Amino acid sequence: MKKRQSLFFIIFLIAILTFALAGFDFSTPPENYVKANVLEVQGNTIILGHNCTALIAQTTPENAFSIILGKRKTIDVRPNAHDVFAQTLKTFNITLESVQINYVAEGWFHADAIFKAKDKVLKLDIKPSDGMALALRLDAPIYINQTLLNELGEKIC
Repeated sequence: MKKRQSLFFIIFLIAILTFALAGFDFSTPPENYVKANVLEVQGNTIILGHNCTALIAQTTPENAFSIILGKRKTIDVRPNAHDVFAQTLKTFNITLESVQINYVAEGWFHADAIFKAKDKVLKLDIKPSDGMALALRLDAPIYINQTLLNELGEKIC
């Protein structure tokens, strides 16, 4: 499983470096997005909220733990794939501009990660939990589609 995650991030990195010249500007979120915070992680459950409304979603134990580590700004005994990828982005002066959680299809949340290197911007599809784990390490904002939050969000206060 860890080899598969590492392979995913290596391929992801190659894609960023290869396609960084795409030149698309996705660095600002659409108007109907709101800034969100990872409020809590309980087991495999992630609670991501804005004001008094939260999306509650499930992820793998590994990603849940990685999100916890990202919130704490700590590295476990050995760096995981999110730690390595975050450090690689920093080394090559590539910033994670934002993670945007867009919609749900067939029971799965879909998100985009927006990367920037100099004047080039790249938008890539990413699992929301991977995006959150990276955003927390790189101090990048996480945005949720307001319609998605209104439709699937739960009142938490």
